[in-house]
Amino acid sequence: MATNFRYTLMKAIKPYVKSIPHLSKPVLRVLIQVSVHYIESKKCSPEVLDLALTKLSHSGCEISENFYELFAAVLQIMQIFLRTPKGSVKDEELRECLKELKFTDECIDDISKVLHNHRDSLTKNFYEVKSVRSPPRRLQWRINISLMDSGISNLSQPTIILHFQASNGEYKTFEFPIAMFHRLRYNVALLLKEMQTIEGRQLMKKNS
Repeated sequence: MATNFRYTLMKAIKPYVKSIPHLSKPVLRVLIQVSVHYIESKKCSPEVLDLALTKLSHSGCEISENFYELFAAVLQIMQIFLRTPKGSVKDEELRECLKELKFTDECIDDISKVLHNHRDSLTKNFYEVKSVRSPPRRLQWRINISLMDSGISNLSQPTIILHFQASNGEYKTFEFPIAMFHRLRYNVALLLKEMQTIEGRQLMKKNS
């Protein structure tokens, strides 16, 4: 098995494992569509995910309260797979990893088919778009605590307000639960740790 792929995948998706068994096939297919849109688009509007959620609601599908986290999990699985050299992760190996992450058999089948059957086009778009994305110019965040009508004894769940200016000068604002913010912090910390590991290996190669 592609050991590095398995290690990276398991570590990245670990925060979402509790929600994965509840993921249904119809919801997964919508999440795959949105993930592909994100990978292939130079500009991915946050409204796309909201529209997908509305579509599922109108179709009568049962939607997990962790819908946005499941989207993050599916997107990361696709991105991690696309970063690996073509052919290094076999279909059987990918399925084994997904099974270990508690995906149902029908969900495993859908994810595997998309990644292997559309690998070339997804990889091309993934690297083209990645090269044009740039970091925000400014970034601010704050905690939002609102009072319910019944008074101070009944507080609504606090949320994080994230406000940033994109490279094109456009301002965007997002609001998400504290739990999602902690997962974001976890993933950023994980990414920084992986970058330090890679830099350390490169330094060792130069000194050897």
